Amino acid sequence: MKIIIADDQVLLRQSIGQLISSDPEINVVDMVGSGKEAVESCGRHHPDIVLMDIEMPHVDGIAALKIIKEKYPDIKVIILTTFENNKNIVDSFIGNADGYIVKDIDCKELIATIKCVSFGLTVIHNSVKKIMIEKFKKMENHKESYVNLISIEEIEIVKQIVAGKSNKDIALNLSYSEGTIKNKVSRIYEKLNISDRLQLAVFAVENGI
Repeated sequence: MKIIIADDQVLLRQSIGQLISSDPEINVVDMVGSGKEAVESCGRHHPDIVLMDIEMPHVDGIAALKIIKEKYPDIKVIILTTFENNKNIVDSFIGNADGYIVKDIDCKELIATIKCVSFGLTVIHNSVKKIMIEKFKKMENHKESYVNLISIEEIEIVKQIVAGKSNKDIALNLSYSEGTIKNKVSRIYEKLNISDRLQLAVFAVENGI
C-alpha cells in the first residue's frame, strides 16, 4: 500500500512514517506539511491512503480531504489528529473520510487501521465513537422534544419552508389564507424559540425534519 503522511510537525510525521514502514505491506511514498502539499502529492504519487492531520497551514486537513475526494475518489483518507471535537468529526465524515483516528493510538493499531481501510472499512477511534453516540442521543432527544412542541401540521409547514416555499405557496398547498400561514409560522418560531427561516432550516436539519 502506498501511503502519504500529511502533518505540519516534521518530527511527528517522520516518526509515524518510520513506525508504519516497519510493516512490509506499507510503503510511505511521501511526507508533507500542509493540506495543499497533500493534494499536490496525491497528483504525483496516486497513493492508496493518506494519513491526514487537521490543523495545518495554507489548506487544513478537512479542506484537503474534500479536494482529494473530489479529484481522486479512489484515494482513501484517514484523519489522524489530536482534535476530537464534534465539528471536526462531523465535517470529516461529511467530507467522506474513511477513518478518524486520534494520535494517542498504538502503532500496531494504526497499522491495523490502515489495513482495514484499505479493505474498504471505515474506522473510528473509540473516543470518537463515544462523541458520535452522544451526538446521536442528543439528536434523538431533540426529535422527541420537537414532536411534543409542534403539531403534525406545523412539521409539514416547517418542511415546506425548508424546501424554499413562500407563505403564499404554503397557503395554496394547505388550503389556508396567506395571513393564516404567516400567523402559524410566527407561532412555530415562538414555540421553537427561533427568529427567522435560516434558524428554522438549521433546526430542521439538525433534528431530521
